[in-house]
Amino acid sequence: MTNHLTPKNATVTTATIEVQALRIGKKQVTQAVFRQLKEEALITDDGTLKGIPWGTVNYHPDKCSDAPEHLHVVWQNGDQLCRSTVQMPHAGYHSHPLAGLYVTARIVDGTIHPAGSDPEVPDTLRLGEKTAQGWSFYTAGQFLVGCMLYRGEISAGLREDWMRGRSVDAEYAETFRDALVHAGLMPQGASGEIAPHLLDLLLARRYEETVYELAELPQLFIAV
Repeated sequence: MTNHLTPKNATVTTATIEVQALRIGKKQVTQAVFRQLKEEALITDDGTLKGIPWGTVNYHPDKCSDAPEHLHVVWQNGDQLCRSTVQMPHAGYHSHPLAGLYVTARIVDGTIHPAGSDPEVPDTLRLGEKTAQGWSFYTAGQFLVGCMLYRGEISAGLREDWMRGRSVDAEYAETFRDALVHAGLMPQGASGEIAPHLLDLLLARRYEETVYELAELPQLFIAV
């Protein structure tokens, strides 16, 4: 019978050489038991923590050792122990509910360079890249906030309009702005560009700070 790992029966013990082991009672937790922990996001969209982090485990339960650099964090969610895969800020693409809206807003605002242009000052938002064969366009926008690279999906129609250099329909732009105001993502009566309001809500710096704090947690050793 496999032991069930919970905050009540799990402990962290420290050996004389400062090696900390994750245990159930007197038995060290195995990889098989660790894999049974529920995988659940520890960091919220606003960069704060959902629960209490215990430490990191240098084991890739989902055969993800070749994935962009990340941490596997053991954390407590109420009376349940969970594990969370936390991507390092500089590694790979990050997702966020507002990423696609930000890319859309940049197109609506008209503040993204025209398709196929090669500006002297590179934009932090890219919808394509110049290759030896010509321009290659992405299906989603990619943009940097600090050292974090986000990827945001946009509608096929909006992408097509941008690629062909067509202006965004005024009615579409007004509907988009009204929807953001209704969702509380923009203040009522706000004028000017839309995108800066959304960029402020990504809270990328808070996410970075939280991840680097998690990286400083003790490593918890488990048995094979």
